[in-house]
Amino acid sequence: MKLALEVPYGDIDAMGHLNNVAYLRYLEWARQKYWLAMRRTTDFWSIDFVVARAEIDYRASAHMGDVVEIEIHVSRMGRSSFDFSYRVTGAGGAVLAEATTTQVCYDWDTRSSKPLSDERRREIEAFEATAGS
Repeated sequence: MKLALEVPYGDIDAMGHLNNVAYLRYLEWARQKYWLAMRRTTDFWSIDFVVARAEIDYRASAHMGDVVEIEIHVSRMGRSSFDFSYRVTGAGGAVLAEATTTQVCYDWDTRSSKPLSDERRREIEAFEATAGS
């Protein structure tokens, strides 16, 4: 899945470029868009995972007004967790950042992890097969 957004003034740091913490918010936004589109819902409470790990490699700068594109896909599925991989690009396709987050499937009622169900695996696989088209 590919999403685009324009870098707003509030995400610029004192050095005049996109602040590194803004990337975490952009990844969060992309995760939400992906999950809600995959589940075909607007109900944020249907998001049944928590982020357990985030890793970002910064490659180049972005500036106010730049349009950045975020590509997101599920790159790994485990027993109770899965990884999203991201590629953030700017003008001309320049790679600005590459990232991975690990999500743990979560039961909000019991406040504990839960297995990644076969049904959810099939949903992810089906969405991955069509999200790029």
